[in-house]
Amino acid sequence: MNKAFFILLLSSLPLFIIAQNKPAKIEILNADALEFDETLGKGAKRLIGNVQLKHDDATMYCDSAYFFTNNSIDAFGNVRVVQGDSLQLYGDSLKYNGNTKIAKLRGNIRLNSPEMSLSSNFLDYDRKKNFAFYYGGGTLINKKENNTLTSKQGYYYPISRSFFFKDNVKLTNPEYVMTSDTLQYNELSEIVLFHGPTTIKAQDNFIYCENGWYNTRKDESKYFKNAYIITGTQRIEGDTLFYNRKKGIGELTCNVLINDTAEKLQIFSDKAYIYEKNDSALITQNALLVQLFSEDSLFLHADTFIIQTIKDTTHTLEIESDSISIIENSQNEKADSTETKKEDKRILYAFHSVKFYKQDMQGKCDSLVYSFLDSAISMYKEPIIWNEENQLTADFIKIRTYDTIVHSLYMINNAFIISEVDSARYNQIKGKDMQGSFANNKLHRILVEGNGQSIYYGKDDNNKFIGVNVAESTNILIAVGEEKIEHITYIGSPQATLYPLNELSSEELLLKGFKWYANIRPRSMFDLFVK
Repeated sequence: MNKAFFILLLSSLPLFIIAQNKPAKIEILNADALEFDETLGKGAKRLIGNVQLKHDDATMYCDSAYFFTNNSIDAFGNVRVVQGDSLQLYGDSLKYNGNTKIAKLRGNIRLNSPEMSLSSNFLDYDRKKNFAFYYGGGTLINKKENNTLTSKQGYYYPISRSFFFKDNVKLTNPEYVMTSDTLQYNELSEIVLFHGPTTIKAQDNFIYCENGWYNTRKDESKYFKNAYIITGTQRIEGDTLFYNRKKGIGELTCNVLINDTAEKLQIFSDKAYIYEKNDSALITQNALLVQLFSEDSLFLHADTFIIQTIKDTTHTLEIESDSISIIENSQNEKADSTETKKEDKRILYAFHSVKFYKQDMQGKCDSLVYSFLDSAISMYKEPIIWNEENQLTADFIKIRTYDTIVHSLYMINNAFIISEVDSARYNQIKGKDMQGSFANNKLHRILVEGNGQSIYYGKDDNNKFIGVNVAESTNILIAVGEEKIEHITYIGSPQATLYPLNELSSEELLLKGFKWYANIRPRSMFDLFVK
């Protein structure tokens, strides 16, 4: 929106704005013929042909006019009013009273100035009350700024220097189109107010609100009541939206929702900041992310989310029989692949008190990073994952997904997997690092790399305990079936002992570093906000 449009309108709209204590007489400057017509009133005159009249500093031209003794006129045909050197007003007819200072123009009204033109069929101006308005529809065109404003009614108040445009207001600019029920502008504050349903449609975004304001001097705006912004595949809404166009920064407050249809993603919060110039966002205060899948949804909560876009990331998509990976390259490097392309890389950072819930998997950590490009999730600082009956912990955990399905995970340093056998017994696998692969979102194979240790309770075909197997090996390969370990392979200097069930003490049946976190496992999305 351009403030020059309103300033030019302010200087051009008044027709006869000259403050006078005593009304001046309307003067007859010219007429081809003058006739007295008593049928119009005592002393009434009819002026015919090339009529010229003057009142204060305005000169009026028309084809014919009635001139009345009460200092009023009715003008007809090719009415033209000239004020100063810059204003020309045209219409089919004009009624003007020099005493009440009320002017009424009708039919094909055109007000022209070097920078602006107004067209309407009805325009009234009350000089005493300093109030002018048009109705029945009007169009204002700013030639310099290439702005066009249309509305059914327009009001002007010279004392407060305010404009009101009402009913089907539409402002068209090369950069955007604005529609509103009522639009108010004050020349002193240079602030535009929106009243009622308002839309602003630009090439790159769409804004809706039912109340708001725009500061043309600072290029700042604020939107209220059912306000939202649509940009690309994202719809952003909140109780209050603040936007600084110069800085490219938006701020949303209370009941914030960011809905990304391309990523099938929704983010809820009570505060969010949008940074257009680097295509990023910060979301905080009761932040909740919902990733929508065909049969399930992932709910992720953290104190703060940051979404950042890295431009033109070159990557290679490699699909093998049992794995999928994405290799990132610098823009000058050539990727060794049959399919190489450039894409923007969007990354989500979740900071502090991170928890997520999905029906088949839950997790907790201090910080998390999610790449939208390769669907990789990295968990930092005391990460925990629960999958079915298994609890997985390590210093660092990375999960890879493909087509919304968990494909594999990597557990780095102090990797530990625990599953509860009963209230007093736990199957345990421990090692330096671990790799896990999934089938149908269930853990089905585990490779322990380095310092492998395990405690496993064996059962017979009747599901009765036969003993507890305590083993150590450099590496361990575990095959997991339906909610149980099907097979264990020890690789590299294995040492294993099957003990009777009650031979070892409770301390000996727990590997070093054992911690069972069932009490903090999220059981629903509502548990994510429990501290």
